[in-house]
Amino acid sequence: MRLFHLLLVIAFFTPSPLWSKDVKYFEKTIEEKKGDLTEIQEKLHEKKSMAREKWWEEKKITDSLDKIERRLNRKERELRTLNAEMKKLEGKVAKHGAEIMKLETQLAALDERFTSRIRAMYKLHRVGMVRVLFSAENYGDALRRYKASRLAVESDLLLLQTYQGAIEGKKKTKRELLDEKKNLLIKKREIEVKKREIKKEKQKKASLLAAVKTERLAYHKAIDELKERENAMVSLIETLRIKVASLKGGNFKALLGSLPSPVKGTLFSPEGRKRGIGIKAPEGTEIKAVFDGKVVYASWFKGYGNLMIIDHGDGYHTILAHTSRLLKEVGEKVKMGEVVALVGSTGSIEGPMLYFEIRHHGRSENPLKWLAGPPR
Repeated sequence: MRLFHLLLVIAFFTPSPLWSKDVKYFEKTIEEKKGDLTEIQEKLHEKKSMAREKWWEEKKITDSLDKIERRLNRKERELRTLNAEMKKLEGKVAKHGAEIMKLETQLAALDERFTSRIRAMYKLHRVGMVRVLFSAENYGDALRRYKASRLAVESDLLLLQTYQGAIEGKKKTKRELLDEKKNLLIKKREIEVKKREIKKEKQKKASLLAAVKTERLAYHKAIDELKERENAMVSLIETLRIKVASLKGGNFKALLGSLPSPVKGTLFSPEGRKRGIGIKAPEGTEIKAVFDGKVVYASWFKGYGNLMIIDHGDGYHTILAHTSRLLKEVGEKVKMGEVVALVGSTGSIEGPMLYFEIRHHGRSENPLKWLAGPPR
């Protein structure tokens, strides 16, 4: 409410014999508002610092989440590899099982044949080998009969032993495959447990990230609000300064250190220019007269682009260069705070900007000593 009343006083102030008191009142108010502005700027700096801290915290969590995601992907790849190995092993186990069954069937048939031969041999021994041999036509025939019976038994026995060995080998391989499958299942369960742990860790990090992001956004909201307050305070101080200047009359010299900035932007030192200052600002930004005066030059000037010179009396002039548009013509009177041109880059190699000079009887003055503060 106090700010509102103050603006009303400024808007409807009428000259009176008590001007000197009014000037002191406004100057005192300006100092108070400068204190308020400093407090706002300190809070703004604090909130920006907190927002930066949260940004770094958010970045660390994001990097951590990225690492977790990569770990999770590795575990998923390991699981896919294990599943493929399990499938191959299951195929091998099934194949060896079928081969074992086939061999066991063959062995059963062979065993039956071998048993039959053993039974026949037993009968032969009961009848008597001598009778079988003597029933032969000759010695050679008897010898052949003896060898044939012996070889048949030995051959069956060898074949039987071979099949038994093959079955044992297949069974051993099958057991090894089953053991390998068992180990793979254990490893798979371990990976699945690890995967669940990683997912849980990921959920925690994601929740923490969301909380930090919410805090950061809250700080940014506070920063935006403080920036609005800062801009409003800067505008109020500038309005008060203009009012003080109008009360003091047309004395440019009296405003040393309290002139408002001609444009809002970023201060810099233009290349090759030592007399004035450069203020970077977006194309088309309004440029205002810093004090009452009269336009004495408004046209193109080599090296300065669209140039305006305003005479403020007592030998004081301000120079505004590189504008995109000149809104006043030679001979026109201007008031402090009145828009006289727009920011541009005519004749400039440094992009959109305003080149600003203050001269007294042709001699350059340091603009920073005249302005109330850096451009905002």
